[in-house]
Amino acid sequence: MAGPQDHSWGDGRSAADGLEELRRDLLNNLPGLLDRAISTYGRFATETPPEDSKGFVAYQTGCRAALTHIHLLVRLAHWARAAYDEQAADRECEQLDLLVREAEAALNSEPIED
Repeated sequence: MAGPQDHSWGDGRSAADGLEELRRDLLNNLPGLLDRAISTYGRFATETPPEDSKGFVAYQTGCRAALTHIHLLVRLAHWARAAYDEQAADRECEQLDLLVREAEAALNSEPIED
């Protein structure tokens, strides 16, 4: 049975090439996405929740959805980072690591240590 490296994307690239390209794209885009998701959640979570029960449930559901989004971005970051070439730009890796720690701290409601 053929493995993922044996399949072609139709343009001469293997599935492994496509996977590496996806990882690189994620590593380039995730810092901005995480930063935006965390700051949006922060603004949303600091608003006063509605006093009526229906509004409060909707507010809580929105908070949960935002945290789930952040959690998924963090999981993607861990996946993409695991295969990242150690020779790559250390500054980008440090920025991504900091954003991942911030997101994990937000998910766990813990203070962030530098």
